[in-house]
Amino acid sequence: SFQSLQEDIQNYFESHLQGLQNQVRSHLQKSYSVHKVEVDAKVINVGESLLDCGLCESDEFCNFQKTPSQCEKCTLCPAGFFQMAECSANSDRICQDRDECTESPSICGERIKCLNTPGK
Repeated sequence: SFQSLQEDIQNYFESHLQGLQNQVRSHLQKSYSVHKVEVDAKVINVGESLLDCGLCESDEFCNFQKTPSQCEKCTLCPAGFFQMAECSANSDRICQDRDECTESPSICGERIKCLNTPGK
């Protein structure tokens, strides 16, 4: 009968839906485990890199992006940039472009659009 066929179809879809939900849960758990292991490995590598650098000079920082990590000279902010963060033992100085258009709105004169470019 039609009602019996409808129940069979509904049961079929419900059982497959449950199977798909279980597969998704399993996949998400595996994916989480893999990402957690990768993050833990990166933390361990940073710890090891810290020892590789040794002592850097006062105008240097330990660059962990290099393999093996090594001491490098701190960046000097060029003209048209201002310093946002100091150079430290484990991170380089951070420089930000100065926006002269915002600082001096009349720099270009009237009715001319001011376009900030990196540096001066």
